[in-house]
Amino acid sequence: MKTLKIAIFALSICCAVDVSAQKGKYGATPDDSINCLLSLQTYQTEYKSKNYAAALVPWRTIYDLCPRASQNFYIHGIIMMRNLIKDSSDPTLKESRIDTLLSLYDRRIEYFNPKDKSELLYNKAIDIQTFRPTNNKAIFDAYMAVVENSDEIDLLPVAKGMLVARTMFEKDEMTLADFTDIYTKMSDIADRQVKAAPDDTIKSQLKAGIESAFLTTDAANCENLIKVLSEKFNANKDNIEVVKLVVTLLTSKECTESELYYEGVEAYNKLSPSPSASYGLARMYYSKGDKEKAAQYFKEAVDTETNVEDKARYYQEFGTLYLKEKNISQAVTYARQSIAAQPRNGKAYFLLGTAYGQMKACDEDAVSKGAIYWVAVDQFARAKQLDPTLTAEANKSINMFSQYFPLKSDAFFLNITDGEKYTVKCGMINETTVVRTREQ
Repeated sequence: MKTLKIAIFALSICCAVDVSAQKGKYGATPDDSINCLLSLQTYQTEYKSKNYAAALVPWRTIYDLCPRASQNFYIHGIIMMRNLIKDSSDPTLKESRIDTLLSLYDRRIEYFNPKDKSELLYNKAIDIQTFRPTNNKAIFDAYMAVVENSDEIDLLPVAKGMLVARTMFEKDEMTLADFTDIYTKMSDIADRQVKAAPDDTIKSQLKAGIESAFLTTDAANCENLIKVLSEKFNANKDNIEVVKLVVTLLTSKECTESELYYEGVEAYNKLSPSPSASYGLARMYYSKGDKEKAAQYFKEAVDTETNVEDKARYYQEFGTLYLKEKNISQAVTYARQSIAAQPRNGKAYFLLGTAYGQMKACDEDAVSKGAIYWVAVDQFARAKQLDPTLTAEANKSINMFSQYFPLKSDAFFLNITDGEKYTVKCGMINETTVVRTREQ
């Protein structure tokens, strides 16, 4: 019976050889094919028993003679090699087996062009990182191969590649320019994927990891960023994605006093006009002392902004800038416009109170001089009511300006008593408030 089985198997081999010899699936010659098919049966038997060491000899025969024999040969080979590598005590043998493991991915892709090519490349990268963890260049190249050979790129290999690039940069294995280019590429991929799937929290987290891998390194200091980004910007002033990247990076690292930042914001506003870009230009030119251009862009911002909260913020922030220069009237104007845009903007009321507190009284009598501080304190009280985060700062201002309230004796002399209504008319102020006095 055993003899009959052997005869049947030999006959099947001959038939297989006859059908496949010309295609080379089982080797280049009939002898190779017979050897290949016998080795296939032997290795499969040992593999099923997880006797990987015994399976290795016939498996190696297939590897050398008939690499097109079966895709399972590669799938099994990867599992076998991973186990044999972990069991290898001889460093030379271990390295040889790692080489074999990695070659299996390349051979399977070459001979079978599988649909899961990107997954195979990713698994190869993982194996390189596992078995050759110090070879950063090989690990990085493997992850980049995934990125460059995938129609639909998963963000995980993109993020892992970025982390390896960071390690290489920190170890002087990658130049600043190359590291920045890698970040540009990876960040662009992440931006597109998150934009396409805004509710995908995993993608958003991976995108944040990619950004952090760059922004937390020395590459992201102002001097380096400006040096690297200047060339990129000058060559791509009409490319909105490049211009946006330049502005975003410089903003994130607070490199907003650089000439490159000014040029970048102007270029971005030209390519994609928006209220926020106009406002950025207004602040930029204000800081440079060009008040005329600042006013021009500020007007563009508030005239085109449809979001009331942003419009209110523009007015409030610009009013604060003018207040620092002691331009009280402009600060008051912008504070009021901020409140008109968003009546619940506590910061605008705080600005208005501060501006009132710095105005000079119009009349000479003691009550009129102190009445300005009543309306100033009213604004601080309103500010902390609307925005509790301002409570401590508002209370500090209230305590400070309350020291300048009129004396009770002066109010009594003018027949004015605490709690009664009083209208303050002075310069830009025309408000009704409540009388409050102090003892001394």
